[in-house]
Amino acid sequence: MTADTLRDRLAEAAAGAAQDVPGVAFLRPGVVDLLRTRVAGRAPRPAGGSGARPQGVRVSRDEATGAWHIDIRLVLHRGHRALDVTRAVHTATLAAVRTEPSVSVRVTVTVTGVV
Repeated sequence: MTADTLRDRLAEAAAGAAQDVPGVAFLRPGVVDLLRTRVAGRAPRPAGGSGARPQGVRVSRDEATGAWHIDIRLVLHRGHRALDVTRAVHTATLAAVRTEPSVSVRVTVTVTGVV
C-alpha cells in the first residue's frame, strides 16, 4: 500500500465522519483545495486515479515519527456550539480512521464560519 492510497483513504474517512456530525454545515475548502479543483478541471484525469480528494480535509505525514495529521476545516450551522461540534468531529474522525491497522493519527478541527 502506498502512502498516497492511505492518505486518500484517511481523507475520505475523515470527510465522511465529519459531514455526518450534527451541526456541521459543510467542509470548508482551503486555497490549495480551490486551486487544485481549478487545475484538475482543466487537466486530463489519470486512468487509475481515485478521483478528487475531499475538500476541507488535509492529510499529511510526519516522516520522522510516521504519524499522520488530519486537519479538518468546517462551517457550522447556526445554533450549535463550536466546542461540542469540534469534539464530536474529532471523536468521529478518530473512530473512522481506526479501521486502518497500525496507523497513528492526530486530528485538528477548525471552525471557519457559521451559517
